[in-house]
Amino acid sequence: MDKVDRIKRLVESSLDTSFGGDIQIVSLMVLPTQKFFEETNTWIPDSYSLFVQIRKGSVVLNQPGEVEFFLESLFGFESCVDFV
Repeated sequence: MDKVDRIKRLVESSLDTSFGGDIQIVSLMVLPTQKFFEETNTWIPDSYSLFVQIRKGSVVLNQPGEVEFFLESLFGFESCVDFV
């Protein structure tokens, strides 16, 4: 199993636990991020960013960024969530 599948399963499981089972992941992309290392003038791998499209069903969220904040605090990755 590769990293993307593992992250997707973790996202699905954590969303089900925290927001109920009525949230469905439509698509999920995990992209590596890089940072500029000035000593060598090169870009080096840094972390990942999550891009998630979610169908939320009947789940009521208090704030629009609630899911993004939850995923960022859980994984430590920058997250962008879109509801479809």
